[in-house]
Amino acid sequence: MGWIAPKIFGTFDSTDVTTTDPIKAIFEADPQWWAQFFLLCGIAEGAKYRATLEGKTFTGPGEPFLDYLKLYPKDEAGRKDMHLKELKNGRLAMIAVAAYLSNYFIPGSVPGIPAIF
Repeated sequence: MGWIAPKIFGTFDSTDVTTTDPIKAIFEADPQWWAQFFLLCGIAEGAKYRATLEGKTFTGPGEPFLDYLKLYPKDEAGRKDMHLKELKNGRLAMIAVAAYLSNYFIPGSVPGIPAIF
């Protein structure tokens, strides 16, 4: 969304990020935003680490770290199926990011992605 939405809808009314170019926008962002982002990531990782000390897990077998909707299967076969789906989803996301970056630096190199993205 962060790659496509600014191209379609434009930017927010701000003075720090003035471009719809995703790579240039990274360098235009205020350092305060980056500090907040790293702090948020650190808090999330700390909570995840603390949960592992309590015996909960984030990706492996056992009681899940977060499961608000109680969607994590109780049986082992369902858990293995969900782990496989998550692994495939992560791989697909990595391929998509690589495709967008390739098309950004080498326009027209990825079929199906218009030159405006």
